[in-house]
Amino acid sequence: MSIQFDRLFQHSPNAYMVLDRQMRFVEVNHAYELLTGLPRARLVGRPVFDVFPGATNDDGSSQSDLLRSSLERAFATGERDVLALIPYAIESETPEGRIVDIRYWSATHTPVRNEDGEVIAVMQHTTDVTEVHRLREEVRRAREATGLTADQMSGGVLARAAAVQRDNVRLSARQAFLTDLFEQAPGFMAVLRGPDNVFELANQAYERLIGRSGFIGVPLREVLPELNDQGFFELLDQVRETGNPFVGRGMPVTLRPDDTDARTIFVDFIYQPVRDSHGHIEGIFVQGADVTGREAALSALRESEGRFRTIANLVPQMVWSARSNGEVDYCNQRWYDFTGLPEGATRGHEWDVALHADDRDRAWALWRRSLATGEPYDIEYRLRFNTGQYRWVLGRALPMRDAQGQIVRWMGTCTDIQDQKGVQEMLERSQQALRVADRQKDHFLAMLAHELRNPLAPIATAAQLLKMAPDSVSNVLQASEIIDRQAIHMGNLVEDLMDVSRVTRGLTALKRRRVRLSAIVEAAIEQTMPLMTKRGHRFSLSDRTTGVELWADPSRLTQILSNLLNNAAKYTPPNGTVALEIDSHGNEVVLRVRDNGIGMEPALLSRVFELFAQAETTPQRHEGGLGVGLALARSLTHLHGGTLSAFSAGLREGSTFELRLPCGPTAIPDDDDHD
Repeated sequence: MSIQFDRLFQHSPNAYMVLDRQMRFVEVNHAYELLTGLPRARLVGRPVFDVFPGATNDDGSSQSDLLRSSLERAFATGERDVLALIPYAIESETPEGRIVDIRYWSATHTPVRNEDGEVIAVMQHTTDVTEVHRLREEVRRAREATGLTADQMSGGVLARAAAVQRDNVRLSARQAFLTDLFEQAPGFMAVLRGPDNVFELANQAYERLIGRSGFIGVPLREVLPELNDQGFFELLDQVRETGNPFVGRGMPVTLRPDDTDARTIFVDFIYQPVRDSHGHIEGIFVQGADVTGREAALSALRESEGRFRTIANLVPQMVWSARSNGEVDYCNQRWYDFTGLPEGATRGHEWDVALHADDRDRAWALWRRSLATGEPYDIEYRLRFNTGQYRWVLGRALPMRDAQGQIVRWMGTCTDIQDQKGVQEMLERSQQALRVADRQKDHFLAMLAHELRNPLAPIATAAQLLKMAPDSVSNVLQASEIIDRQAIHMGNLVEDLMDVSRVTRGLTALKRRRVRLSAIVEAAIEQTMPLMTKRGHRFSLSDRTTGVELWADPSRLTQILSNLLNNAAKYTPPNGTVALEIDSHGNEVVLRVRDNGIGMEPALLSRVFELFAQAETTPQRHEGGLGVGLALARSLTHLHGGTLSAFSAGLREGSTFELRLPCGPTAIPDDDDHD
C-alpha cells in the first residue's frame, strides 16, 4: 500500500520536500520539482543549502539563516514551525543562461517521527506567494505614488485574481484526476477513520466486493456485521495499537450482502496505518484484490497433487519427476525407502548420488541426450539399496509436452530388476553351460569315434592275416595277440564310460577296508610305468610317510592315483620328468603328482575336472583318451572324503595335482564298521 501513498505524495498539487537531520533532501514531489525548476535526481541526497544557498537581504540578514533556524526549531522542539513570508533566491538554468530569481515563500515545517516517537526528518510544505507579495507591494507603491483609490486599482487586482482562479481550476482538475484514479483502480480500496473505523472513502471495486454502496460515514461494524468473529475487526485494532501494517494472503472472508445467502471469497489485502502531522494514527488505509479464482486453482492443484502423491506412493515402483531442464523436483516415498536417503537429498541435479560409480557417466550421457532430443530415457544401472548393497534397476522417463509441443516436464520410474537380472544371469550361465556341454559332447563323440577306430584297424588287419593263412600257427598267434590287446583296450574304454555313468548317477559303492598307502602307490606306479618308459620319462618317488593306513577301497584308490600318473605321462613331452611326493599334515595324507609337461592355461585349469575336458592334442601328445579320467578321479576322491585340486603356472610350465585323503584314527572306523 506504500506505493499508493507514494503516488498521492508525488501527484499532490502542493509542493513538498523532506529533509533529514543533516539537512539533506530525502524526498521531493513533482510539484516541488516544477516549483524549483530542478529534477528530483539533482535534489535527493544533497544538502538543501548547497542546492539553494540563498542570498543576503537588504537589511543584511542571510536568507539561509532564517530557513535553517526554522528547520532546527522543528527538529529541536518536535513542533510545527511556520515561516509566513520569507524571501529566498532560486537559481535556475534558462535558455538565456543561469539566472537568480528572488521569490517569496510561505513554508510550513512539520516534524516526521519514527515508531519510537523520535524526530528523524522534517517535511516542508512550500507555497510560492511571490505574485501575491508583488501585487500587495504594487498596490502600496501605486497608492503612495499616485494616490489612486482602491476602485481605480481594482482592475489590476482583478486581473491577478483571475490568474489565481485559473490556477485553482487547474489544481481542482488534477485533484479530480487523482480521485478518478482512486475510483477506477482495479483493486479494492477504502479509508477508515477513528477507532470506530468509519468509512471515509471507498472505491467502486470495494463496493462490488462487499455488494453494498452508500456507506460513507458509517462504521465498518454496521456495514459488514457478518465480519464479527472472523478476526478482521481485531486485526484493525492491532494495526491501530501497534502502528504496524498487516498483510494478508489468500485469507477467506464470508460475506452476506442484503441478507442473501452467505458466500466465501479469498482476498489479498493490506491494512496500512495513516498518520497525522503529529505522527498519531488517525485512520487505516485498506487495499487489496479478490483472489478467489487463484485460490480455487491452487486448491484444485493441491488436491490434484495430493492424489498424484497418494497414487505415486502406492505403486511398488520408484516414481520421480523433473523439470524441462532435467532438475529433479519430486521423488516418491518408495525412492527414499529403497535408497535410505533423507527426503530431498536427490533434488535438482543430485539424483546420481545413489548410482554405482561405474554407471554414472553412462547414465548422465543418456540423460543429457534425452533432454536434448526429447527421446525417452531408458537405461539399466545399479542403485545403492538401503543396506549398502547395489541392486539393478530399470530407469525410464517420458517427456510431457504443452499445446505447442514444448517439453514442460519429465515423468520417470525406477524398477527393481535385481531378481530378473539374477534369473537372466542364471539363464545365460545355463545357456553357456549347455553350449559348453554341447561342444564337449561333440568333442567326446569325436574322441570316442577316434578311440574306437584305433583298435578296430589292428583287429581288421589281424582278421585279414587269418584269412590269408589260416593254417599258419605264427599268423594265428600274431593275430590273436593283436585282437586280445585291442579288445583289452576297448574294454578299458567301455569300463571308463561305465564308471563315469555309475558315479554320476550315484550308483558306485566303495568296498572299504584297511589298506596300506604304500601298497596303493606301488600298484598305481606299476600300472603307469609302461607308458612312462615308452616316452622316456624320468620318474621319482619321495615318500615322507611310514606305515600310513587308510580306510578306503583299494582298487578305486589305485584307480585315482594311476589316473593322475597316467595324465602326467600323457601331457609330458618325451624325456620329461614326473614326480610323486607323499607327505602328511595332521589327519591328512597329501599326494602330489608333478610334471614339467605342457601345463595348463587358466581357461583349462578352471574346468580340468569336468567330463570330457582335455587339452589340445599335439604331435607330442597323441595317446588319446576320452577326457573322463580326471572327472572320475575327483568323484571317487569325494566318495573317500578327500579333495583333488590342480595347479599350473601356465602353458609349458608343467602341472601339479594334489590329492588329500583323511587318515589317522578319525579316518579308520572300528573293525566292526562296514560300508
